[in-house]
Amino acid sequence: MMYLKKCSFVLVFMLIVAFALAGCANQTAGTPSQEKTLKQTEITFLDQNDRKVTVKAPVKRIVALQHHSLDILAMLGAQDQVVGVVSKWDSLLGNYMTDVFPGIEALPTPGSLEDCNVEEVAKLNPDLVIVAAQFKKEYIQQLENLGIPVMTVTLRGEGKQKEAQNPELANADVAYTRGCEWAVRKLGEVTGKTDKAVKIWDFAVANRTYVEDQLKNMSGDQKVRVFIANENNMTYGSDKYVGCQLERAGAVNVAAAEIKGYKEVSFEKVAQWNPDVIVVQDRYKSVYDSILADAKWQDIKAVKENRVILAPYWTKPWGNPGPDSIALGELWLAYQFYPDQIKRDVVEVKAKEFYKEIYGINFTGTI
Repeated sequence: MMYLKKCSFVLVFMLIVAFALAGCANQTAGTPSQEKTLKQTEITFLDQNDRKVTVKAPVKRIVALQHHSLDILAMLGAQDQVVGVVSKWDSLLGNYMTDVFPGIEALPTPGSLEDCNVEEVAKLNPDLVIVAAQFKKEYIQQLENLGIPVMTVTLRGEGKQKEAQNPELANADVAYTRGCEWAVRKLGEVTGKTDKAVKIWDFAVANRTYVEDQLKNMSGDQKVRVFIANENNMTYGSDKYVGCQLERAGAVNVAAAEIKGYKEVSFEKVAQWNPDVIVVQDRYKSVYDSILADAKWQDIKAVKENRVILAPYWTKPWGNPGPDSIALGELWLAYQFYPDQIKRDVVEVKAKEFYKEIYGINFTGTI
């Protein structure tokens, strides 16, 4: 009997020790991961307006008052770190944001691309506020006086410009390529999503390289001439990303020779250019409908030949680039201009891959 009691005691003791060791092992195994998640490191860098910024990364609370950055944060999977967003984000980006950023509708909108309610921003207790090139200096100063770091994202290189909306660039293609890469990588760094940032940029570069390879034998006289029609009779001239996007897609921006930046243009000037193709962003559907319905446009070559194109949200023929405009927009435009060189099924496969691998959702757009 005594022997059985001793055996029982030993067995219980061994079980207790085993559970204790297992618990210690689990705790030890989990500790590095927890430290990696919670540990912050102070980093200092120059933003894209040449301002010195110091933050503790990864930041935990971001107010994103720059729409391209908001989109990139969604690509990075940093939605949970965003506590406030730019006003009119839905018109600036598109309703697709509710798919890639669930719950965005409920977030506060304490500022625009140009200004903000400083008190409302401060109430959100941000570690970082991300602003656009045109954000007014006095608001940056007020935020910094409160100890809130502010980071300017322009999506272009070559530093601060005299006119935020109308830059003068030595090499627009290089400036926007490097500027977009910097934005992706830096936002990845400050959010602790560096691996995802690398994946995003690698995807964009690979698709751009594919387009280059397909169009490498095209001569200048083969290139289609394109006009970008925006709301309020505005268009993009030289030194805006969409011109680079068109060139990458094997086309020529008809406005580039006479217009710099984002400017208003008369119908008479468009008629003089007589473009082969007209591209309209789908967020300006009324512009697209007006061109097709207005009698004065019917003699324009693009209209006569039924080559007025409504560009879907995921292609972004905009003034500034995003990873998706480089990865998918250049590819889609090349397909629209030269369907013999760029096949529809390739565009569809790449779009589905981007949305699944980068946003983590299924692609539901139209090709």
